Order: sequence, then C-alpha cells, then structure tokens
Amino acid sequence: MERTILHLAIDSFPIQAERLRCPKLTGRPLALVPGGSQRPRVVLTSREAREAGVRPGIPLVHARRLCGDLLALPLDRDFYGGIGASIFERLAPFAPVVEPGGSAGIGAGSGRFFLDLTGVARSHPEARDRAVKAGRDVEASFRLHPTLGVAGNKLVSRVAAQVVAPDGDLLDVSTGSEASFLAPLPVAMLPAARDARAAARLDLLSLRLVREVQALSLAHLARAFGAEGALLWNQARGVDPTPVRAPETRPRVIAEETLAHETNDSRVLSAHAARLSAELWAGLRVRGETAGAMALAVEHADGVEGAAKRTFAEPLRGSAAIAAAAGELLARAVKRRVRVRRLRLSAWGIVAAGRQLSLWDAPVDSLESTIDLARARFGAEALVPAAWMLHGLTVRPSPRP
Repeated sequence: MERTILHLAIDSFPIQAERLRCPKLTGRPLALVPGGSQRPRVVLTSREAREAGVRPGIPLVHARRLCGDLLALPLDRDFYGGIGASIFERLAPFAPVVEPGGSAGIGAGSGRFFLDLTGVARSHPEARDRAVKAGRDVEASFRLHPTLGVAGNKLVSRVAAQVVAPDGDLLDVSTGSEASFLAPLPVAMLPAARDARAAARLDLLSLRLVREVQALSLAHLARAFGAEGALLWNQARGVDPTPVRAPETRPRVIAEETLAHETNDSRVLSAHAARLSAELWAGLRVRGETAGAMALAVEHADGVEGAAKRTFAEPLRGSAAIAAAAGELLARAVKRRVRVRRLRLSAWGIVAAGRQLSLWDAPVDSLESTIDLARARFGAEALVPAAWMLHGLTVRPSPRP
C-alpha cells in the first residue's frame, strides 16, 4: 500500500497566534523577541516587517531603525503550545496517527502536524479530499490559515507545504515524482542542508539548487560531507522512510532556568547545568525513582535552539551520574558562540528505584539524604558545591514533574 502523508502547516504560527489574541495587530509589522533578554534579537517576524528589511537574528535595536513602527512582543511559548494542542486534538478524527512536526521542545507549539492518511481512503483523490477537509476545519475553528502538502513521505509533504506558504492551500506531489518536484527548489529546503556545517560546505561548493546535489554521486557526497552525505543524497531524491508517530505520553521530570545574565562562558553554563542536574536528581530521589534517558535543550539569545539527548542501558542513579550526563549533553547541545539565555534539563524512562534493606534497626541514611536534612534545617545556602559559589548559585525547590 502506497503511503499518503499530509503535512498541515500554519505559516508564522506564533505571529498568527498573537494576532488571534489581539486582532488590532493584524496588518502591523511585528517581531517576536525573547522576554527578559538584555539585548534581544529578533526570533520571528511578520510579512510586513520582512518587507521593511527586518530579518530573524538581527538585534532589536537595529530592527527598530529599519522599521520605525515595528512592534516587539515577547515570545509566549505556553500560549502557542496551548493553541497547538487544541489543533492537535481537532485533527484526531481525520487520521489514525497525528504527529506534531516541531523541533525539540516545541512540539505542537510550532503549528506543524503530520497526518498519516495511508489506508483511510480507497483512492488518492479521497485522501486529498480528506486533507482539504482537515485544513478547512482548522481554518474555520481557529481562524488560522494552514497550508497543506500531500506526498508519499514526511519530507516531501513538508517541503510541499513550504512551497505554497503563506497564501496557498494545497500542493499534491504524486508518488514517483518526488525527485523532479525537488529539483528546481533551493537546497536550503532540505533539512540536512540547514545544519551549519553542511550549509557552509554547500556554499563553498556552490551548490544552490537541489538538482545540483542530485547530479552528484553518493561517493562524492560522502567524500564532501562525511556521514551526512548519505542523508543529503536521500533527501535530494525525496527518500524518507520515517514513519508518522503519535507523541509519547511518558512521565518526565523537568528542571529549567532562564539565566539572569546571558552568557557563552562554558564554565558558567556548566555550573548552571550542574545545578539543574542536582535539582533533577532531588526530584527523582524524593519519589524513589531513577531515569533511563535525559535531554538538555538550550535557547540562545537570538532565539535559535539547540538540543541533545541520550538513552542509558542502565537507569542513572546518584547525583554524580546525573551531573556527568548533563555535562556531556551540554557539550553536544551548545555548538554556537552566541550567548545562551535558557537551559532545560529533562529526564524520562522513569522507573522505581530498588532500595537495599538495612540489617540494623536504625536506617542508615546516605550522604545525599543527610545533605537534604541539613539544607531543610539551615537553609538551601547551607551546603553548596564550591564550583557554584563562584557564580552565586544555590539550590532551588525540586523541579516540577
């Protein structure tokens, strides 16, 4: 059975969400910036702002010089995520499996969704009609205009929705025509080409269009891009076997922090990651649990995000193991020299921790339990690692489950 995947995307979803909240913003140049940042950079712009020369990544001060009537609004990820969750529920009747299409940490808040229509209709035209109905239902229910891409896999359907954004409706790419559809498009349309290292190499080789990448052999791409060459070769031809997966509902413990002072000093970031790992382990230890996987997400001052995650063969136990894993994830997540403004450490794969019984009548407390008792009696600042003292860090309440 041929796969039929629908990608439903709401172009500039946060901008549309802000205008949904305040209709007076319609037609005005808008820029979304990180809230509380000392030197905010533009994260997302409206079409009116882009026409005035405002682009994501530039400092807000420069953006105001380019566009005198620019309105800057703080990012409200909770608000966008709430609307995205409502859209996700609305799409459930149209396909057996719906997957939010956002990056790490964003999910439904990105305004992008994959729907697997394989098998829900006897013919491709019926699947196309179902896609149109899903788009019209979202537009009627939320007053948000979605663009639709229908193809045989997630990659091509996503690119198709990008091609018709922001004013189009639906683009249907038939099975077998993926390579010819992608050939005239800019190579930046391919996800593998957006990596900073790959983008620099593509620019060096003057590869601007997908057809130019298609003209190269797998051996040439592997020699130029290493392990990423095979991925680039497949994507240029519209090959993507990735299935549509429903979001996992798994218990998770989260510790997060918005830094008072944005920084790219690795020592300061390591200290903050160590504190988050201590808080994460405290939350697990109180409930007698361990974690089988961890993830760390960072948000840079210009709004660009980075993330890293790892699954462990044996669940992590103890503050030292959690801290070591957090340090490794931080080194992988921070690949840019731009200052970091937010850290988010999470753990899942949570299972009950085994506990060794005492041979004596009186329980034998561990060192960590003793430290907890001392902090509860004398205050959180009573016992603090020396590495934290340099940066004025202390222990905060346990992270939220």
